[in-house]
Amino acid sequence: MKARFDQCFSHLEEDEESAAECIHCLKKYGEQIFFDQAQGRLVMGREMYDDSYSGAMKTLTDILKIKTRADYESMDRKYNLTMY
Repeated sequence: MKARFDQCFSHLEEDEESAAECIHCLKKYGEQIFFDQAQGRLVMGREMYDDSYSGAMKTLTDILKIKTRADYESMDRKYNLTMY
């Protein structure tokens, strides 16, 4: 069976480190993750045509306590979220 990006969510726990590792995993599969100011949360690029992961992305946003672009930038500095 071919590995898929959605397996990245399977080990997600309710702590920042786990959320950051989930984002790193998603990026390893080529997913684009960014902060969408209009929605006030992290978004996966694929949500433009498939919103089935919007709930998971909201969970990641909540765990990392990201509410603004500044929050996202702070978490990026702390966990190197844009490393890939």
